Amino acid sequence: MKTEKNRVWKLLGTGLCFALFTGLVSCGGNDMETAEDTETIETTADTDAGVMDNWDNERFGTTFASNRNYGEWDENDDDLLDDNEFSNGFFETWDTNDDDLIDENEWTTANNDFGIEGQNWADWDVNKDNNLDENEFRTAFAKTTYYKDWDKDGDKMINEREYSDGIFSLWDDNNDGILDNNEYNDRYNRYYGTM
Repeated sequence: MKTEKNRVWKLLGTGLCFALFTGLVSCGGNDMETAEDTETIETTADTDAGVMDNWDNERFGTTFASNRNYGEWDENDDDLLDDNEFSNGFFETWDTNDDDLIDENEWTTANNDFGIEGQNWADWDVNKDNNLDENEFRTAFAKTTYYKDWDKDGDKMINEREYSDGIFSLWDDNNDGILDNNEYNDRYNRYYGTM
């Protein structure tokens, strides 16, 4: 009798455990994140911006912002880019060999990648030394309409969303609202991939 009673309790206990487990799974218990899951998600966000596969502006903005690109430009950490930070950010980005000068090859490549039209090297290289220092760059860059074009809310500052929208619009060559691999990967890797 005692053995049969133990078997009944064992079956009831097993059944109860199974019912609880089933309930947890059906109520979303399987969506619980572990520390390892969180690390994987963060790592994916960090590396995902270097691999583009037909992303719209929303996905680009979220992922591009997560890669600290904007923060590199925001020198005073106020979450806004003033005119100087904006110009400095472009200078540092275009200086792909990090020698604190922009040579004609870097300038030509960046002009193509960032869609600057109607400009020529001779007008930017004022001292004719075949390099742009930061002052030459800032003077010539100020003549473009980039800062005004990117400042969508007209507050004379570029916020993080305006920054990512600006990059997106420059790289969306066919203006279809989607960045594909051809429009994105080479540019991202050239300017932001090594940060």
